[in-house]
Amino acid sequence: MFKKMLTLLFAVLFVVPFVAAADDFDDDFGDFEEDGEEAEDAEEDEDAPAPAKAKEKSESDAAMRDLMGEPEEKSASKKEKSSGKNGEDGAAEEEAKSSAPALKGLKPILLVKGGFTAFGQYKRWNGVGTTPSTMNTMFGSVDEGLLGLEYMGKHVIAKGTLNLRTDNALISEAVHNPLMEENLHSVQNGIANVLYELYGGVKFYDVFIKAGKMLPEYGLIDTYQELGMGFATPFLTRSLIVVEGFVPETDAGLSLGYNGILKKDHNLFVGLTLGTGSNKSEFWYSNKTMGLYGRVGYGFKEYIKAAVTFQYRQDFSNVIKTSDGSPVNKEVDLIGFGVHLKGAVAGFEMPVSFDYNKMKMASSSDGNKHKTDGMLLSLAPGYAYHFKHDWIDKVSVAVRFDLVKGVYISKYANYLDSINFRSKGLIYRIGATANFFTKELAGFRGMTGLTFIMQPKNKVGTADAYNEEGRVHDYGFMAIVLQAGAEY
Repeated sequence: MFKKMLTLLFAVLFVVPFVAAADDFDDDFGDFEEDGEEAEDAEEDEDAPAPAKAKEKSESDAAMRDLMGEPEEKSASKKEKSSGKNGEDGAAEEEAKSSAPALKGLKPILLVKGGFTAFGQYKRWNGVGTTPSTMNTMFGSVDEGLLGLEYMGKHVIAKGTLNLRTDNALISEAVHNPLMEENLHSVQNGIANVLYELYGGVKFYDVFIKAGKMLPEYGLIDTYQELGMGFATPFLTRSLIVVEGFVPETDAGLSLGYNGILKKDHNLFVGLTLGTGSNKSEFWYSNKTMGLYGRVGYGFKEYIKAAVTFQYRQDFSNVIKTSDGSPVNKEVDLIGFGVHLKGAVAGFEMPVSFDYNKMKMASSSDGNKHKTDGMLLSLAPGYAYHFKHDWIDKVSVAVRFDLVKGVYISKYANYLDSINFRSKGLIYRIGATANFFTKELAGFRGMTGLTFIMQPKNKVGTADAYNEEGRVHDYGFMAIVLQAGAEY
């Protein structure tokens, strides 16, 4: 933990002061050609009228608020206008406008969400001809943890966050997807992965360019970095595509796009990321992998946010070997698209994500490439009842349904090997949660509650086609989790 904190400290010391200074370089120094003119007009400025000086001071204060991330003050005329506009309706409209996020200045980032599995069980495979053993689980884990700083200036953006996630027994013991376990651990182990996001960039008229390690421009992955409805297991905390799908939570590379407000509350966002590929790749940080992620989306206030997405990834797979030991040197690729939606109205909330992937995997049985496909579908409708109280915010309940088509037979085999993947295999999960939320107090917001999740036993293959051991079922698991979390 000390090493993680020390790494983040160095990142903050070097990145944030630089971008803060760079963003206001023009305001502080201006054009060198204008220095002489300013010197010649110094005496005239001293005798400038009071209104001119007041205007200059106002502009200076606005620049300082931009640097420190403080919201702009409302003018008295706006307040008077809002109070006179149909009474409460005008005030409500002005409040809605002022509630838009102020994406400027330096601000801290803190999100911690985890829990304790009070009761749970899963089946352990004991080999051909034997009865699987029932194993109990009782463990605690941090399923989502981010700590860092973000700077959003007028023309400069930067972010540095540290990952605080811990191991989870459901992922490590109860599932058979090599991607699922790797996607959980790839943001834990090693100094490069401890830094969850670390990037810098520029922004002009809502057009951005950033480079470093960051969330890929895909789906609504960024909207899952919040308390949300309060689900607190790896399957329900984050987007399904980054838990057991083919999009990494973070990728190293370059992103560019547009994210701006059109006509008041209408948000348009378009993005493209060029990255080094999936975290699971044996050739991470090399020229042997490549990832391309894109999205086009629209949002209206807090009511709706939707995106259509695509991805292309390629891996050079020479780590797969045939039965005689010879390597299978194949370039395997994946093409996928998705539709992602988050809707909310009158206390109801409905996140929906759908992703479909077509893959060409190498085979260790015959050395050829084989076409496979997979699908991920996730629904999580919920309802929240809000209280008129000083610090109590709401009580929410939500259910979850995940459907996974395309099943891995073993988490120990290569994820690019088609002999380890069954396109016709199908599993699903159901879950429910109930949570209590506090209002924002001194910038902090907290929650606590209970989550139930179950993956029933499913037949995913035949005795001669599932795997070398003849196991034809995925035995699933069940867990009841006590949870809590906070965000800033």
